[in-house]
This record gives sequence, structure tokens and C-alpha cells, in this order.
Amino acid sequence: MLLSLLCIYIFCLIVLSVFRSRESSQENAKTFLTGRATAGAFLCALSLVSTIIGGSATLGIGTLTQKIGAAAFWWLGVGAIGLFLHGLFVAPAIRASGACTLPDVLGRLVGSQARRWSAFIIVVSWVGVVAAQFTALKTLLTDVLPAMQGEVIYLFLSVAIVFHTAFGGQKAVIRTDAMQTALLTGGFVAAACWCALDGTETAKEINFVPFNDSFGLWDWLKLLLLVGITYVVGPDIFSRTFSAKTTSSASLGAWVASALLVVFAVIITFLALCNLSAVNPLSGWLAGSSPMPSIVKIALTLGLTAALAGSADTVLLSAAGIVEKDLLEGDRSSRLRKLIALFGFGAIFLTYQSTDIIGWLLYAYALFVPGVAAPLLILLLRKGTCHRPKLWLLGGVLGGLLGLGGNLTGLPLALVGVGISSTFAWVSVTRTEKQSDLEKQKI
Repeated sequence: MLLSLLCIYIFCLIVLSVFRSRESSQENAKTFLTGRATAGAFLCALSLVSTIIGGSATLGIGTLTQKIGAAAFWWLGVGAIGLFLHGLFVAPAIRASGACTLPDVLGRLVGSQARRWSAFIIVVSWVGVVAAQFTALKTLLTDVLPAMQGEVIYLFLSVAIVFHTAFGGQKAVIRTDAMQTALLTGGFVAAACWCALDGTETAKEINFVPFNDSFGLWDWLKLLLLVGITYVVGPDIFSRTFSAKTTSSASLGAWVASALLVVFAVIITFLALCNLSAVNPLSGWLAGSSPMPSIVKIALTLGLTAALAGSADTVLLSAAGIVEKDLLEGDRSSRLRKLIALFGFGAIFLTYQSTDIIGWLLYAYALFVPGVAAPLLILLLRKGTCHRPKLWLLGGVLGGLLGLGGNLTGLPLALVGVGISSTFAWVSVTRTEKQSDLEKQKI
């Protein structure tokens, strides 16, 4: 039954991509990336949830729970905080810019060099984000299906995701996300209810404390800076804001999604805490030895599969779109489709090199946050025009290099990079304000 449902799911993705390909073939890259900006608040919220609840928020949290207990909640908890702030401060600012990608926003605020720098950093780091989603998908399917079946279904589903994204574009991705959010909600809620009502005695003994000896306030601050900020300023989040019908729809969608993230963070952490003895506490519920009823296992499997697919298509589209619009400075949807295929098949290959989901994501965030996200956030919050682009760019480059050094050495250099790039960005704007004051005094 599970195999049949997965095949139907793959078939639906292919049919939707073929249906949308006729319309999207006439679009330029901007309309392909924004879906003609027709999404309402509710659709934006569902799409954000489907995008965010991916490999790190499911199997990754399961592994993290074994290390830090209930504090694993904060992996999504800081995301909920970031998403709320995005809707409050960032969405109105970037909608007013008229841009369609994150580097495009930077190009309008700082200049073409900053645009190319941010595009380069995002493309390099987002390889890890894409790889994390496909790695999680492969781990899930090979865990719940016999070895050969799992590999075959993984390859078929991965190829279907790539073609669905390449041919359907943003409009197909957002609408598929709504279906995927419904599947993951049904699966996770069913599993959580069973654990709470009919599961083992472990569920009754859980102490849901957000901080402990393995995860203190300093760890929370680091997570907030390196992970939470990607929900305030991130290419995937920006893509949903640019796809919204209006600015108010974008902000409301982010706030609704923020509330839903808190709910999912509690449910996923709870499921993991109830099964800590498994190799992966979340996918372990799907093992043959698990006491969970078959119908609930099937619902949870479909929910996990939908969650991983919903993240993979969005990050593919974002990364390829940034290459086309900001590195190649083109506007061709035909070339954008080829770039999506290149990224997608490259990520499928990388899944056979490493299975560390959280590791892939921390690699990506350590480059992106100090090199792009933190200094861009300063500009957006300051609401100033950067007349010293070289100063901003120098801070971004130093931040990115420190993040890279942190990846190679294991030292917390990414946090130092955040401080340096943010300081340079702040000074580049405050100097502008001082110069304006001096000019007014001269007049």
C-alpha cells in the first residue's frame, strides 16, 4: 500500500509539471521565479511551511534530540522567531524594492558588485542545502522500504522533483506545497496523537524543558544567529514574499507560517523524544519492529516524504534562479530549467557522498549568514542607502571568509564573521547619515 501511494505521489508531480510546462514555456525568468506574484496569504503560509519542514526539521531534529533532548525544539523555534520578524520588518522593505531575488535586493541597495558577491555565496552554500534535502529523502526511503525498492523509489522521486520544478516553475511549486503541507500535517498529527494516547509509557515521562546542560543560553544565541537569521533574510523565504499578491499577503503569510512552525516544532520533538533508542528517533517509528499501527506509519511516511520534497523543489528553484538572474544576468526561463536540472542531479550525486543532514546545513549557513544575511539585514533595518558599497562589500567578504575558515577548522569563526560584516554594514550607512547632516549644515 505504501509503495502504491508513493508511486501515485510521483505520478501527480509529473502530471502537474507537464500541465504547467505549457504555460510556463512562454514566461521569462522573473515570472517563472515569482509565479506572476498571485499567491494569497494562506497559500504563502502553506508554501513556507512545506519549504521549511524539510530534512533538518524532521530527520535532523530526530538526531539532534538524541544529543540535546527537548532543546532540539529550538532548531525550528528560532525559525519561527525569524519568520515573524521577516513579516514585520523585511517583507515590506523588499517588496518595495521591485526585486525578484535576494541578490537583486542587494544590487539595488549596494551595487552590482554586492549583487554578484551575494549570488556567488548563495550558490556555493545552497549546494549544501539542496544536498541536505535529498540526503534526508534517501535516508527515509531506504529506511522504510526494502533496500533495492528504497533506492529505486528514491531515484524516481528525486528525478520527478527535479523535472516538476524545472517545468512547472514557482506557480506549480507553490500549489504543490499546499498539498504537501496537508500530507505532512496529517501524518505528524496522527503519529503524535497515537504516541500521546496509545503509545508507550515514555510519552508520559517526557520533561519538555527548552534548556538543559547540553543546550544553554549561549548555544541558543549561536543557533539564533546562524540559523534563525536565515528565516529573516534567506533566498527561499524571499522567494515566497516575492510570489505574494500584495505586501500585506506576504507579511500575513509569514506570521501564520511562524505560528505553524511552533506547532510542528513541538510535535516533531515530541515524536523524537518518544523513540530515542532508535538509530534515528523519527524514521525509527517506521521500522518493522515499531509498535506504531501500519495505517499511522503510512500516514507518517507520506508526511515525511511530502516534507522533504516540498523543501527540495524550493531550494532548487531559488539557487538556479539566482544563477540565471544575478550571476549570468539573464532572463531566460529555458536556461533556468537547465540550471535546475544541473543543481538537482548534482545534489542527487552528493547524497552518496555524505549522510550528515545537519552538517550539510551548518556548512551552508556558516558561509551565507556572515557573508550575506547579517550585513543585508543591517541595511534593511537601518532603511538607509549605502553610499560606500566597497565598505559593505569588504565586510561581507571578510565575514564569508571567516565562515569558511570556521567550516575548515571547527572554530566558531562564523560568529566573529557575523560581528565584522554587521559592523562594516552599519558603518557604511551611519557614515552616509553623518555626511548628509554635514551637507545640511553647510547649506
